[in-house]
Amino acid sequence: MDFKAVDTLVEQGIKDGIFPGAAYAVGHKGKVIHQNAKGRHTYCPDSQATTVDGLWDLASVSKVVGTTTGAMILFDQGKLHFDQPVAEIIPDFAQNDKGKITLRNLLLHDSGLAAFHGYQLTLTTPEECIAAIYADKLAYPTGTKMVYSDLGMIAFGKLIETISGRTFTAFLNEKVFQPLGMSSTTYNPVIQMRERAAPVEAVEPWRAKLRKLRGTDTEEVRQLEKEPDGTSWVRGEVHDPNAMLLGGVAGHAGLFSTVGDLCKFMSMMLKKGDGIIKSDTVEMFTKRQTEESSRGLGWDTKSEGSSSGHLFSNKSFGHTGYTGTCVWGDPENDTFAILLTNRVHPSSENTKIIGFRPKFHDAVFHAIHGWI
Repeated sequence: MDFKAVDTLVEQGIKDGIFPGAAYAVGHKGKVIHQNAKGRHTYCPDSQATTVDGLWDLASVSKVVGTTTGAMILFDQGKLHFDQPVAEIIPDFAQNDKGKITLRNLLLHDSGLAAFHGYQLTLTTPEECIAAIYADKLAYPTGTKMVYSDLGMIAFGKLIETISGRTFTAFLNEKVFQPLGMSSTTYNPVIQMRERAAPVEAVEPWRAKLRKLRGTDTEEVRQLEKEPDGTSWVRGEVHDPNAMLLGGVAGHAGLFSTVGDLCKFMSMMLKKGDGIIKSDTVEMFTKRQTEESSRGLGWDTKSEGSSSGHLFSNKSFGHTGYTGTCVWGDPENDTFAILLTNRVHPSSENTKIIGFRPKFHDAVFHAIHGWI
């Protein structure tokens, strides 16, 4: 197998300004068959080179690696029931006609909750943010359409804590990350780990305000975030505004990880749980649930125009992240691909990654299976 075309494509992506750096990997038939890194942390020529052990803000890939995996484990334990109303577990959630929303609705993104609210602009504490979500009004009637919702997955993170009786991080560390040996996967990386993190955008006014309120605007952080050319960029702190407001730990975003750790995770998924999750549960969560959308339970599946490209099979499952990350698994061809970038640097207005992802996955497929 020759991955030269994949490497060349990533190099061209850097030249085209799609992202300043990337780490990526391919697995096939139980083995990691290609792993590489290209570019630098920023477009500054003296910036730190991207490496395969670099740390990346996963953004919404956190929804599947963290929250959805936690849901699968609780389902296996008989503690999570899809058609149970959320309000039976979290009574405050019932406000403003949300009493009939079920756990399934949250996982399918058809709950009626809005996609996103800019809570970081008006609120300052995690408690205020959670209370605002519980008090939010429906944006559309529950179950009538799919609207991809960060708010729903934030609520699901709180469900996992309530059902498990553990903090979100403690539960996932014990049940997922530690058993898989994912030693670099974490929420709120410590300062030493943040030195390996790819920078994102500049510090926004609301972020600067929160840092001062929380006492995290330190000289150590300022030095960490300064590039050789004198510019400064958020580094190793979650990019997502509401995840930042929630203290860096949330059901929709917040995880940092490496390409190596995600290889372990995706290998487990293609091995149908590999002792972490029951095989039937993996198959159920990663299968399209309705004709109305491409969503599985938490996971997305292949659809027209999918980021997985044209060649991954229709049984493929995956997820993308706003910062420029994605993971895709193809059980029919026993293949996975991981692409981690910081396409939001220096600005999230850069959306060229949308056209790049399908080309990347097609190139991966060609490298393994030839030009078919």
